[in-house]
Amino acid sequence: MPRRVTILTSDSSPRDGLERAVANFLDRGRARNLSPSTLRFYRTRLTAFARYLKQAEVTPDPATITPAIVRDFVAAERERVSAVTAQHSFVALRAFFKFLTREEAIAVNPMDRVEKVRVPRKVIQTLSASQVEALLGVCRRGFTGARLRAIILVLLDTGLRVSELCGINLEDVSWDEGTLRVMGKGSKERVVPFGEAARQALIGYLAKRGKLAGQSAVFVTCYRDRLNRHEVHRILQNAGRRAGLSGVRCSPHTFRHTCAVMYLRNGGDAFTLQKLLGHATLDMTRRYCELSQTDALAKHRQASPGDRFLGLPGPDGRRTRLT
Repeated sequence: MPRRVTILTSDSSPRDGLERAVANFLDRGRARNLSPSTLRFYRTRLTAFARYLKQAEVTPDPATITPAIVRDFVAAERERVSAVTAQHSFVALRAFFKFLTREEAIAVNPMDRVEKVRVPRKVIQTLSASQVEALLGVCRRGFTGARLRAIILVLLDTGLRVSELCGINLEDVSWDEGTLRVMGKGSKERVVPFGEAARQALIGYLAKRGKLAGQSAVFVTCYRDRLNRHEVHRILQNAGRRAGLSGVRCSPHTFRHTCAVMYLRNGGDAFTLQKLLGHATLDMTRRYCELSQTDALAKHRQASPGDRFLGLPGPDGRRTRLT
């Protein structure tokens, strides 16, 4: 029998009930060892929901929330911010009310009758080989240049998320096997291989980094602190500007996309790519497959072996009838 969560008491208001329900939900997330960023995501979206209820003058009682109220909130989010944020709100509320239903805090889950938010499918942006070369060309000498080169080649070769890159410690690098041990989403550990170019870049960078007392992070700032995701974004954006990559979003996730597409173009298979990237399903990997296939079609149009014979006459130079 699951533990029952008491949402309302005789001396509590409906708002107290919602706040207590959210607190119970987040406590359960901590017990499940969800990452701080995931907990922050849930807290932010549920706070936005509570704010909407107050503005709409809706009683903030989880037991009386209807599908119509949730739909109105999601629609308001879509108008106020974006379809992506509205989808995030839908995901957070679905997890929240599923928890309350399982804990028998509410009798009916309103999310069972709320439709998913349709999000426009954007084109995945990747870097070309020449653009990667341009980025490597702006890696200066010294510590920051060696660090930039290592970041570029490790991201390109492994497809790591920026949080995974920042979390790598010295003991996570296996030089003999050529692998990195990283902690992915949902606190799932995986081992990711890297190639010779990334290996040489890491060796060159670590030689500049040197031994730092009490610091196990591979990637550090000039002041010996562990790099965070915002600093990596800034480093790559500055490199993109110096390399003259106008109109290109030079971000860690762009490198992740580029890694996936280049891997498939070079003959890699989708199932191995899914494992390397740490995807729970093949959904995103399929999008990479579609993109790599589109690229192959474009390349074929440019270098079609058969198209060189267009316009040539028949064997006798005349039109012939079918026989």
